[in-house]
Amino acid sequence: MEVDLEKVKVYNPVKMNEGVYCSKIMINSEELQFQLPKNVLTLNKEKKKCTICVEKEEIHDLIKSISELIITKTSESSEKWFGKLLSFEECKQIYKEALLDNLLYCFYDENTNFYNNSEREIDPDTLDTELKGIALIKCGLIVFTKTSFFIRWEVSQFKIKKEKTKNVEDILMDYLIRDLEEHDEPLEEAPDVLSKKIENITLF
Repeated sequence: MEVDLEKVKVYNPVKMNEGVYCSKIMINSEELQFQLPKNVLTLNKEKKKCTICVEKEEIHDLIKSISELIITKTSESSEKWFGKLLSFEECKQIYKEALLDNLLYCFYDENTNFYNNSEREIDPDTLDTELKGIALIKCGLIVFTKTSFFIRWEVSQFKIKKEKTKNVEDILMDYLIRDLEEHDEPLEEAPDVLSKKIENITLF
């Protein structure tokens, strides 16, 4: 997965409320978003937050690269934005990484589309806490507070993939004994020995 980070534009922060500013992140005048491989998403319905299990190294590298870019842009613009020049290392110390121990901490809201294979949109409040599926995530905003800053990763869409369960007929078809050439070979053991082996063949 490739994202041309040179085309990423970070806009000047806008005051949201006391002590909180936000910057938009865009690429080619569009939101910076990409699809993750099939993963596990865990909802925190009370706080409208979630975690997504991210195991692929390629995704790790991409998220870390975006974080490093945001730290660099913040350092370069720190004097303009905050009236004080901050080095890359200083910005890195107060940056909160959203990807920790293979978990990406994200947000979702009323605009997040949860749906299943029938393309039917589902109210997340009716869903299980843990879901398997494919997420489309976006790098929504950079949030600056008085003590730190971070990327607000948001889930744009989540396609729920239910595990396929086999019925008894399918399982028996998988279990079906095939006729092989060796089945025609004579038994090496004496018939009476064999009969003892199978006389109590039931499991229960």
